[in-house]
Amino acid sequence: AGLSCDTDYDFSNVTISCLSEYFAKAAEIAADVVANPAFDEKEIASEKKNIIAGQISRKDSIWLTSMDNFTRLYYIDAPYAWPVDGKQETVNNIKRDTIIEWHKFTYNASNILIVVSGNLDTKTVKDSLEKYFGSIGQGKKFDKPVFSAVMPDKVENIKGKFNQAFIVKGFAAPALKEKDFVTLKVIGNILGGRMTSRLFVELREKLGLAYEVSTVFPSRINQSFFAIYIGLDKKNIALTQKRIDEILKDFRSKEIDEQELKDTKSYIKGLYIMDRQTVMKRSYYFGWREVTGQGYEYDKKYLEEIDAVTPKDIYETANRIFGSPSLTAVLSNDRVKSGE
Repeated sequence: AGLSCDTDYDFSNVTISCLSEYFAKAAEIAADVVANPAFDEKEIASEKKNIIAGQISRKDSIWLTSMDNFTRLYYIDAPYAWPVDGKQETVNNIKRDTIIEWHKFTYNASNILIVVSGNLDTKTVKDSLEKYFGSIGQGKKFDKPVFSAVMPDKVENIKGKFNQAFIVKGFAAPALKEKDFVTLKVIGNILGGRMTSRLFVELREKLGLAYEVSTVFPSRINQSFFAIYIGLDKKNIALTQKRIDEILKDFRSKEIDEQELKDTKSYIKGLYIMDRQTVMKRSYYFGWREVTGQGYEYDKKYLEEIDAVTPKDIYETANRIFGSPSLTAVLSNDRVKSGE
């Protein structure tokens, strides 16, 4: 079997994959991991060192450095402001007693969702899960924090150590259950994310301004952001900012062509279906949909909603999102000001 753990902003998960014939043993192992962790002092110390090393290595990535600065400027003190691994000082201050207390508070039957995918009969699944997970106490359901962030309307110039410059221009964006979420996902693929996208064609192919250019729109339970990011030579910062604004203005000025929208939908659906070809991935996405409050059935409905997006939806959403205040974080190794 293969066992792994993962943590993101809105959830954490323990995953175990095995042959169907070993399911009962796999359930026993998974339950033991979830319910009876040892939290060995040496392992905690070792893991803290690994996390801190990862935090330090983030500073060697211009993409991560730029995005970390952008998200802190946007979210400020909200829970999404920092990377999932937190800050070095907070990791250093974590003690074993704190971990045990958090585990007891969080890993209880009220917060645990079990997703099983594979060629298994219902009785085997039910009997194994009841046997190995049935003793976990009910506990209190975790209340996710509710917050809102206000996108500041400004350009922030950040001193960096990289020879390359990096721009992140972002707008406040909806959470995954809110209006405009699906339409904005389509917009993200029209503007960036592939070699035929508008930003890629205009900024890299035609003008040669970009080393890399795309968009990012995280799927979050609480308020998200939509951002355009571009790696470039610092001498092109002012021109690139101007062209990004022009591309967004043009995008907002008229409805998208039906063929471009159709091609974009086909691209999205193709990647979406390919990403769900294994039982492990299906389990992950079903669980993620449940944890985020959409329900596992929505994983299929999502494609129907993508199909239902119209040129008018694109036009109206683009004007709502891109007509609002924006935050631009410009990272370069000198204080190049916007417009210079």
